[in-house]
Amino acid sequence: MPAPISDDADFDELFGAWQSTAADFSALVTTLSQDHWDTPTALPGWTVGDIVAHVGWLEGLLLGKTDAPHEPDWDSLPHATSDFGRLTEIPVDLRRSWTREDVLAELATNVAALRGVLAAGSHDLTKQTQGPFGPAPLRRVLGMRTLDTWVHEQDIRDTLGRPGHLATAGAQVTASQLLPAYGKVWVKGCDAQPGEILRLRVSGPGVTFERDVVVGDDGRARVMEEQAGPTIVTLTMDWQTFLNLSCGRGDATEQRAHVSLEGDESRGDKVLDNFCVMI
Repeated sequence: MPAPISDDADFDELFGAWQSTAADFSALVTTLSQDHWDTPTALPGWTVGDIVAHVGWLEGLLLGKTDAPHEPDWDSLPHATSDFGRLTEIPVDLRRSWTREDVLAELATNVAALRGVLAAGSHDLTKQTQGPFGPAPLRRVLGMRTLDTWVHEQDIRDTLGRPGHLATAGAQVTASQLLPAYGKVWVKGCDAQPGEILRLRVSGPGVTFERDVVVGDDGRARVMEEQAGPTIVTLTMDWQTFLNLSCGRGDATEQRAHVSLEGDESRGDKVLDNFCVMI
């Protein structure tokens, strides 16, 4: 089974993962009928077409593209409550007046243009580059665009009952992007002390891994291969459950029924209470 992509993956690996993920997403959505396009998803207020519009817009942001000013009718969009939610809702709402063909054309144009820019630009993964919401290291930008696109492909697949691509390079990058966030969950959410370990076991199908979240003497937690020391909590689940909980998909109570908790139940419950780490 595939494991999370290595922390020292080079440009070719990360660029290739983004390219294949973008291609998989495009191949899925370009075949959809208008009825599929208009189907509500599990994301509050968003249809399948809204997700496609969101992905195409984000790729355009990396190219420096901006939209004309647009003010949605917020009273008709009660799901957009946070500042970030409103930020991402504006371009989606603007594109609700576009045809399906226009949204798909924007996606194809932006993905092709971004592919060319990334291929021709610096391959130094530490170099600051344009991210969706400001400059960020190229490694981070490639990783987050792969995660966002792959997770949204899964949102559409779940909506339409078309499971697949759980073991792709995009899935591996997604796992590697999500895992570091559990250091903050363990320290801030559970007051973990130096030397204490949270063990995460994910069994597939798809991505499989076992990682320890270990608190160092400096009070900061790091995600590592299995370590010696007091394992306070061990959480075991399949890849789909890990994905759903970490990204806030589905009913959390139902998802937690698929998790095996060993060790300190109170602290394990706190980890699960804070398991959603994706914005």
